Amino acid sequence: MVSISLRNVCLDYPVYGAYDHSLKRRLLGHLIREPGEMRIIRAVDDVTIQAEAGARIGLTGANGSGKSTLLRLIAGVYPPSSGSVAIQGKVVPLLGLNAGVNLDFVAEDNIALLLRISGRKPTRGVIDEIWAFTELETRMQRLPLRMFSSGMLMRVLFATATAFPADILLLDEWLSVVDEHFAEKAQARLLKLMSQAAIVMIASHDQPLLRRTCTSIINLDHGRIASTITVSPPAPDAFELREKRA
Repeated sequence: MVSISLRNVCLDYPVYGAYDHSLKRRLLGHLIREPGEMRIIRAVDDVTIQAEAGARIGLTGANGSGKSTLLRLIAGVYPPSSGSVAIQGKVVPLLGLNAGVNLDFVAEDNIALLLRISGRKPTRGVIDEIWAFTELETRMQRLPLRMFSSGMLMRVLFATATAFPADILLLDEWLSVVDEHFAEKAQARLLKLMSQAAIVMIASHDQPLLRRTCTSIINLDHGRIASTITVSPPAPDAFELREKRA
């Protein structure tokens, strides 16, 4: 059964040289091998979350409250400093889409690399299907990603990241794209992924979005759960990631 279980989870970051603001002190410290100051930042603090199939969880809170860090912890990017994390099911994290990308590689090789990182086999058919979704010219598959505009790059990365369904879908804010046409197409694809996923977790500042798409909203404050509210399940025709324009 698909599930997320976090019990009393904490995540600590060591921050080195946090108070060495003086350039002179930094240079002299290196010359005399003076150890830099270090402090520990607790990014996630005693968080307990239980989620079963059907859960649609929103994470909200001020910048630096731990939303993105918590998603990365669930995705396995960061190991917890203490507590336990148990994940049952295939996780697809739509967080930093450019993770693992090499801009000097051609687009086709980057797609194959990202598929392998996610545990998928990069067959010719899969790569062609991903490329068709981008609506970019076929010849561009053999160009380095460094030559792509930001909008073109987003198309390639989004199409690759959303090529397969997920048991657990993790979203960090809404994905920005350049033109309105592709934004609508991307939303339709993402909504399909969300409807197929057993569990969806979204980090966002957009309260209307969270209330439209989630069954519960967790408010984080300095890495701790400040409050949790239950939201009435949205009607299918109201399940939109972006507000419809008048």
